Amino acid sequence: MAGYLFVHFTGEQQYGEQIYFSISRDGLHWKDLNGHRPVLYSDIGEKGARDPFCVRDEKNGKIYLFATDLRIEEGKSWETAIFRGSRDMIVWESEDLVHWSEARAVTVGRENAGSVWAPEAVYVPEKEAFLVFWASHINTPDGKGGKFQIDCAWTKDFVDFTAPEKFMEREKDVIDTTMIQAEGRWYRFTMNDVTKRVCMEWASDPKGPYEEIKSETLTKLSGVEGPEIYRLPDGRYCLIADRFMTDGGYLPLVSADLAGGKFEILTESAYDMGSTKKRHGGILPITDEEYERLEKNFDRINPILPGLFADPDIAVFDGKYYIYPTSDGYDNWSGSRFYVFSSEDGIHFKKGPLLLDVATEQVSWATGYAWAPCIARKGDTWYFYFCAKDQNGESCIGMAWAKHPEGPFTACEKPFITMPLAREWGLKMGYGGQTIDPSIYQEGEEFYLLFGNGHPAIGKLNENMDGLIPGTIQNLEGLFDFREAVSVKKRGGLYHFTWSCDDTGSEDYHINYGTSRELYGPVEYQYAILMKEPERDIYGTGHHSIVQLPGSDCWKIAYHRFGTPTERYPEGKGFHRETCIADLTFDENGLMEKVKMWD
Repeated sequence: MAGYLFVHFTGEQQYGEQIYFSISRDGLHWKDLNGHRPVLYSDIGEKGARDPFCVRDEKNGKIYLFATDLRIEEGKSWETAIFRGSRDMIVWESEDLVHWSEARAVTVGRENAGSVWAPEAVYVPEKEAFLVFWASHINTPDGKGGKFQIDCAWTKDFVDFTAPEKFMEREKDVIDTTMIQAEGRWYRFTMNDVTKRVCMEWASDPKGPYEEIKSETLTKLSGVEGPEIYRLPDGRYCLIADRFMTDGGYLPLVSADLAGGKFEILTESAYDMGSTKKRHGGILPITDEEYERLEKNFDRINPILPGLFADPDIAVFDGKYYIYPTSDGYDNWSGSRFYVFSSEDGIHFKKGPLLLDVATEQVSWATGYAWAPCIARKGDTWYFYFCAKDQNGESCIGMAWAKHPEGPFTACEKPFITMPLAREWGLKMGYGGQTIDPSIYQEGEEFYLLFGNGHPAIGKLNENMDGLIPGTIQNLEGLFDFREAVSVKKRGGLYHFTWSCDDTGSEDYHINYGTSRELYGPVEYQYAILMKEPERDIYGTGHHSIVQLPGSDCWKIAYHRFGTPTERYPEGKGFHRETCIADLTFDENGLMEKVKMWD
């Protein structure tokens, strides 16, 4: 049966310019691997890896994966990337597609090249070597002009390369070339950077000379880049092109007659490119054994969100799942933006719009440090509760409202839970005094907000959902080893309290569980339900939320853990966290069972 590996990047967002894997049995329906997160990261050069491509050495089976050394997300301008970018490509090696070498940078661009983009290669048996080719902007002597052309070089090991030479030049810019050997010919597909169309050529030798093949279908196809060509199991050839100008993703075209340039554009029902929006990548045919090995090692649900996110609040509205997390990956938890993720199936989440940036005029009272949000719905309005620091550097809880779960949200002019108010209410707060980590509990038409750091507290929300009602606010007792992030759900006449213990930067961060017959306690401690599993490289499990699926007794828990593999983050694990999900079950006595964490 065999299959295919698609290596690609996803865009200019955080961690988008790294290497992602997807697999397919038929070359048309793709499954994204590794929980929608990168498999390989480049931490050398410009610390980005775009336009990846994979080839196999036919002599020894070794696989080489290489990519553009570029990271736009860091703030580099396209002008700088074109004229003064890297002349390197980033290379990895593997014997089995699972275990990869450390990334290395190899300089292939000529001295007057401003960039090396979209490298690809074909193995030429007659030379027992790879012909490697890429797009370079060849600068004029003053460094202010020039154009893109395709250069090439030979290598046997992706360590030593011959001197670069011109492979293709046009009157104006030309980028993104891919090749395949078929039926005794070499076929080359190239993006014209002026017309944004793909042209097709053939030659009897990989170095050319090439002759154009007129293709009516390709001539009409505009606004595309990143073409890739490969053979399908039924013998036809599939050309995919990224519709970058409309953000439409990859479009497959199939051909049973390459020599005639005849292609058929597939309808959307005939293919599935997976849930991750794929940008320029390469496709490698693989064996059954390799397919199963990739599936075994990288077919993971968790982390459920791509990138680094923490403190997830999970909810279901009108049959659709939503997760509202803290944006992580910032030193000392200094991120300022809140996003929302949504899913139709509770597994495949897509990043939605920016909800709030607490370091901007969107939240007039705040200065940054966006933490631990939660969401509630009352009637036709959604209420978004969040933590941020005020002008005095103190953590407060504020609220924003919207008419849709994805916003746009309008923030209130001031926070409604602060340390001065907590003292006024007679509440205890520990660890220097922080009013943080709100969670919502709804019972009938009434809403309660739980919060606290060092000591947990609860209060009933007013009719407008923007304040706590005096006389309903108190500390909760009995939450053993409480640190933060208290939550409560009711099932079977029993209130089930869960909370996080230890520091979020500790590998021992975990979730404790207790019960009460009363919403205001006292709470009887039961046991820990979620904790580290070192043998699985799982640490720092905590700051969770729980949702009951409507109309059922099925429950889910969303939580964060240290980013994995943990060796990738030798420092600051407590602000390099990822969001996960698992089933939450109850035993025959009606108590929560310990969580079995999913891969």
